[in-house]
Amino acid sequence: MKNSLLASVCTLLCIFYTGCTNDSRREASSAAASVKYKSLSDFNNPAVTLGIRTGTMIDIITEKNFPLAKSKFYNSTPDMVLSTIHGELDGFLADEPTIRYIGSENPEITYMKELLEKQDYGFIFPKTKKGQALCRQMNDFLQEIKADGTLSDIDSLWFSNDDSRKTVDYESLSGTNGLISLVIDSATPPFDYIVNNKFAGYEVDIVTRFCHKYGYKLKITDTQFASVMTGVVSSAYDIGASIITISEERKEKVNFSDPLYSGGIAMAVKKTNISEESGSPSPDDMGATGFFTSIATSFKKTFLLEARWKLIASGICTTVVISILSALLGTVLGFALCALRLSKRSLVNGAALAYIRLMQGLPILVLLMILFYIVFAKSGISGIFVAVIGFAMNFGAYVSEMIRTGILAVDKGQTEAALALGYKKSRAFVKVVLPQAARHFLLVYQGEFISLVKMTSVVGYIAIQDLTKASDIIRSRTYEAFFPLVSTAILYFTIAWLLTRGLSALQKHLDPKKRRKLWKA
Repeated sequence: MKNSLLASVCTLLCIFYTGCTNDSRREASSAAASVKYKSLSDFNNPAVTLGIRTGTMIDIITEKNFPLAKSKFYNSTPDMVLSTIHGELDGFLADEPTIRYIGSENPEITYMKELLEKQDYGFIFPKTKKGQALCRQMNDFLQEIKADGTLSDIDSLWFSNDDSRKTVDYESLSGTNGLISLVIDSATPPFDYIVNNKFAGYEVDIVTRFCHKYGYKLKITDTQFASVMTGVVSSAYDIGASIITISEERKEKVNFSDPLYSGGIAMAVKKTNISEESGSPSPDDMGATGFFTSIATSFKKTFLLEARWKLIASGICTTVVISILSALLGTVLGFALCALRLSKRSLVNGAALAYIRLMQGLPILVLLMILFYIVFAKSGISGIFVAVIGFAMNFGAYVSEMIRTGILAVDKGQTEAALALGYKKSRAFVKVVLPQAARHFLLVYQGEFISLVKMTSVVGYIAIQDLTKASDIIRSRTYEAFFPLVSTAILYFTIAWLLTRGLSALQKHLDPKKRRKLWKA
């Protein structure tokens, strides 16, 4: 039966993969075959849907240049690439160097040669004394490397096809003048990305050279692009990067360095949708690779190339650690809140109830961002500990009501009988009431715990590289969805299943009827 089940799952995955990589593309290609864009003006059409990355200024540029087109917001560039390939988007706007890099990795994507706007990009610093001092130092450094030609060498390196030299040694910095923290979004190659499980890119290289010159140790944090600005504004980080456009509006919140790169905004489209390339064969017609060959290639790019499986392994450890610690701390908090809820003092009871209602009505992502970017912004506490605190606060609120319901379900006569036998109140609760109450709430507790494990997938927003974030990093390099997303789903299922088995064993231990059956067996 196990072999049959495994074969069925593999068959379904193969069918699903075939549908994702062949049928949907063929349908999208045929549906878009009649659409041939000759110039940027063709995109100013009500029938056109354009992708916009959240947190960027692309929405302003889109509204100004394509007021008739519809817009869809995405959290990452790889998602927009896949949506464009599958025909869900007619195109998306991004920085020209980024689109050039995407085209080199994914031959189905190209861009209109006409640029929409010229853009200058710079580093951002907090509006603090330290931030202003670092900004002045960075400007002096940029002027120096521009004058001696070093910046041109950096440009030639990261915008070339010679991957053998694309490494950055930021780990051997001396740190004689202290530590500075850099926050980036690693899904913005070639400016910031991950190579061989280490941060690399045009901007990472510049900051590393800057730290080497001024004697700083460098700590790099990876987060969502929309959180880069937020983290610097709250002074959680010393420097922010990831192709940040210099604008007057942003200057009100942060200090900008001098421009480190000048580029522009381009329109990325599927190659077959450009009229000049209408004679090019589509990927489905090329016949260069078969189904199993494409699976093998995708698997290699996702897991084996640059040892990317290590990102997945590290993400699993982070997810499990956050889940277990949050559950333990949340359970302790739940018992404390339950004790307050059972208090006969209305003020104590009301305060506990108000906290529970607040946690039940506050989205977990909002809570995590408040804790990370406001409450603990300047404390230097690791994002993992902030996540544990946030999830424990949320989990404890729900657990307290489960425990209270379970305790109230136990007949009061049980407590009275235990007291009559000479038990103290605390011992009567632990030995008599709690085991019976646990049988009532453990099943619900198990479901809430599994929900907690799945909710940890949002911690990437507070600069934690968990399982989901690792998948996003891999997708930002491969621009493929199947193996990164399906493997992530399978791993979450496996983690949840293993933890469920552990809680089920605890339920059997506490249930006298099931325990007797185990003894007989």
